[in-house]
Amino acid sequence: MMKPNNHMALAIFTTICCCLPLGIVAIVKANTVDSLYIAKQYTAAIMAANEAKKWSYVGIFISLIIWVIYILFFGGLAAIGGLASFAS
Repeated sequence: MMKPNNHMALAIFTTICCCLPLGIVAIVKANTVDSLYIAKQYTAAIMAANEAKKWSYVGIFISLIIWVIYILFFGGLAAIGGLASFAS
């Protein structure tokens, strides 16, 4: 049986660039994949790999949502400020 991808690079990317708490969860899950595979617990290794990928994607998605809200909020404030200075 082939060793599943542990998605460690994705987990590290999530931790550094997106969402620290969920990225740490993803790193912990990714870190267990290799040890489970070596212990011949193939099903558990696949589940850990899927969990690492899931938490990485959730962290990236939540980070993107927060950035969109941030840009819309402050972009809206800038537009209102620009309109207020234009009217006077």
